[in-house]
Amino acid sequence: MSAALLAGAVLTALLPLPLTLPASLIDLRRGIIPNALNLALLVSGLGVAAWDDGIRGFGLALASAAAAYALFRAVRAGHARLTGRIGLGLGDVKFIGAAAAWTGLSGLPVLILAASLSALAVIGVLAATGREIGRTTALRFGPFLALGLHAALGIQAALVLGPID
Repeated sequence: MSAALLAGAVLTALLPLPLTLPASLIDLRRGIIPNALNLALLVSGLGVAAWDDGIRGFGLALASAAAAYALFRAVRAGHARLTGRIGLGLGDVKFIGAAAAWTGLSGLPVLILAASLSALAVIGVLAATGREIGRTTALRFGPFLALGLHAALGIQAALVLGPID
């Protein structure tokens, strides 16, 4: 992969940053991801998909967003039913749906894996520094989902562009 193609992969991965950065900061401060930011992430993902592949791309991105939202809404409900408490915020569920418009369903496993592993690393650091971690420890997941989105986009772009020469 040439330097220009590598730069393109990095730019692709960073494209939603103007939306994911404020969403992450607001989630850290207030514990919510605003609907307006989730909607903007969805609409921009649909727009990029339409730009890349016309109405077919738009339709696939919309279907991916809807399927991801439905899946994680069900996961949220199942967890609440089993434990009696909410473990995944509704803003996080909406973010995952909107992010799927960018990554498609094929990028969702990387997004969730990167988000989960980075959150687990932060929990490990907190525990190592003496913070008590337990079942009721709350962790704002939005920043980790944003990181996961960027990781998924970067990996997808790198796979499309091919190996580095």
